Parts: sequence; C-alpha cells; structure tokens
Amino acid sequence: MIGGLRRNFLTGVVAIAPLAITLWVLWRFYEFISGTMRPWVQRVPALAEAYPEFFLTIAGIVVIVLLVTLVGVLARNLVGVAFFRLVERVVQRIPVVKSMYSGTKQIAAVLLQDRRTAFKHVVLFAYPRPGVYALGFITSDLEDGDAVAVFLPTTPNPTSGFMLLVPRDEVRRLDMPVEEAIKLIVAGGSIMEPGQAGSLETEIGKLEAARNRQDDQEVAP
Repeated sequence: MIGGLRRNFLTGVVAIAPLAITLWVLWRFYEFISGTMRPWVQRVPALAEAYPEFFLTIAGIVVIVLLVTLVGVLARNLVGVAFFRLVERVVQRIPVVKSMYSGTKQIAAVLLQDRRTAFKHVVLFAYPRPGVYALGFITSDLEDGDAVAVFLPTTPNPTSGFMLLVPRDEVRRLDMPVEEAIKLIVAGGSIMEPGQAGSLETEIGKLEAARNRQDDQEVAP
C-alpha cells in the first residue's frame, strides 16, 4: 500500500515537474518585465488611464522583444558588427568584467546554438572502457585528421557532457536522426524500441569485430 502510494507520488512529481518549472520561469520573467517596464509605460498618460496593469506589462514585453530583435538586426550588418566588436574590445580590457563576459558569452553560444547544426552525426563508440558503448555526437570532423571531436552528453541533461577526441576508426556512425538520439539520452534508454535496440546491437557487433581483428594483429608476430 505504502510502496504503491510512493511510486504514484514520484510518478506524479516526474509528470508535473517539467510543466511546473516552465511555468515558474515564465512567471518570474513576467514579474521582471512588469517591475522593469511598467513604470516607463505608466508615464504615458493615455496608456496608464485607459488600460489595466496587465495590458501595460504585456506592452512592456512587446517593447523588449522588439528592442532585442532590433539589436539582432543591427548585429547582423556591417555597422552593428563593427560596433559590437568595439564594445567587446573595451570590455576585454576590464579585468573582472572580462572573465564574466567571456564565460557568459561561451555559455550563451552553447545553449542557443541549434543542435541540428552543432551535432553533425550520431555515433557509437567504446566508453568508458572497451566492451561498454555510448552514444555521442560528432561536433568537428577534419577529413585529414586521425581523430574526430565527439560530444558525450550526460543523462538526463544532454546540454552537459564531455568533449572527447576519439580515433576515427573507433567510432561508428549511426543512421539515426540527432533528435531521436537526444530523446533516447534524455530518457536514459527507457523509450528504446526493439528496432533501435537491434540496430545498436548490430553496430556494437561490428565494433567488437574490428577491435578483435586489431587485437589479433597486435598479438601476431
């Protein structure tokens, strides 16, 4: 009885948590915009007298979205690029601010980068030891190099992980979309279908056969 109640409670927490966290973030963003933009919007008598506070907050959100979009437009043309480079050079000369700016810029680049372009191919490779295999994503592949850069994501948060340099002949490219691989990693493999499991087993067999051939060549006189 108690065990079933505990399992149902934990299942409910898992089901509700993503939605609750998302709503909390959105609400905090709403409160931030409301506290920041509302005083400025209320300075316009026609708006403050004719519309309720909720409308003023929505108007503030629209203004911020338009301003950010305008900054994006400016950052994509020559004048904007030159301006932001100048600002970046100035910031890089300030000791403490320089470290904060560089770290924030790198984090933003990782979080906002489109995974479909950042992750080029889904691969299977031995990790953390021979005989145990992991799914990863090729992020850089120089054809004249002996190794490829592979991002090994963590479960259930694929935005964190490890950057590994893996010998080219030790990775097996899979015929699997990046989005599908990310879903498997987030779920910890719990949603893996029989067809996917069979395909992975086949690829593991090929990697094992290649490793055995390499071992035989090293042992042979």
